[in-house]
Amino acid sequence: MLGNLPTAHRAPPIGRRIAGQGCHGTSKFSGMGCSATYPRTSRIRFVYFPTTDGNDRWAACHQHLVMAEVLLDRVLAAHAAGLRSMVPALDHAAEARAMVRPPRGLFHVATLEYRRWYHADGTARAQPLTQEALAAQLVAADGLSMEDARHRAARRSHALPAADQAWLIDRRHTQLQQRPLNQAEFHTLVNAIDDVWQSCAGTSHGELANRQIALRVAAMLGSLLDEYVASPFKVDALAQAFTECHLGHLRQTIESSRQAESTAGVLLTGPKAWFAAKATRMRAEHQIGLAMSPTVFPVLNLTVRPVIAVVGGRLRTFVHGWRRGDSSVAAAATAFTAFG
Repeated sequence: MLGNLPTAHRAPPIGRRIAGQGCHGTSKFSGMGCSATYPRTSRIRFVYFPTTDGNDRWAACHQHLVMAEVLLDRVLAAHAAGLRSMVPALDHAAEARAMVRPPRGLFHVATLEYRRWYHADGTARAQPLTQEALAAQLVAADGLSMEDARHRAARRSHALPAADQAWLIDRRHTQLQQRPLNQAEFHTLVNAIDDVWQSCAGTSHGELANRQIALRVAAMLGSLLDEYVASPFKVDALAQAFTECHLGHLRQTIESSRQAESTAGVLLTGPKAWFAAKATRMRAEHQIGLAMSPTVFPVLNLTVRPVIAVVGGRLRTFVHGWRRGDSSVAAAATAFTAFG
């Protein structure tokens, strides 16, 4: 997918592009004032339409095109630099909770938020504790079980998982040209692509090209996300392309991890590499499970009044004929038949 990026024309440096000029090829970064270590990566370009004075038909469309191109440049540059290019689950508030130390007097010394930011003697930590570090401290200092400690760290504090906190800190210190997208920027990109699709509803060559590029961009975004994300696109065609490529990427991750486990083995690569492949596979399988759970376990409509009855000497609760707690249609149908 990344080796054959969608693009409409060979774009000159920003500020010198002529609307509608060229319709073939790909382009590379040529410096543009960035540092020498800036990664060279392909750029995605849409088709722009000629405008005349007093004719603003394409003005709004061009705004969406520019927004999409700028954010896509950042996604591809971050990916080329080996960073997680997008994390739709983390927003600006999460970044503030990981980077901005609150005043010491704002919390009681016994609260988890105080312990996350300050040592027992009141001195400030260089960085706040992650969920894992805070849970370990609860186990050591308070004698809690690891399960209870993890639950408290996740539910009773603003501590972030270590991977998410490290990503937010790295993102803050990454130059803007290759800074990964957080939740707000990811949705801004998605909305821009949606608007490009809706603005190019005609049958001209440029409009058809922009729709084709938007379709392939949606698929590319799905292939770059390692955690399951429900399709954020409003346009059905874009949502379908995103979902198909996203689930395909997760399944490919599972298959690649299985092959790494079976062909390499512990003796050849060492236990750390073997367990890393296994952890990657289990994580991808968990993401596939999240993707499939809405269809496998439909949400019960609890707006109706539940029916409670005695079946087989026990109290049973039925909602729309389903016995609450059953995970299969057959079991629910059997219970409802017995009730009837």
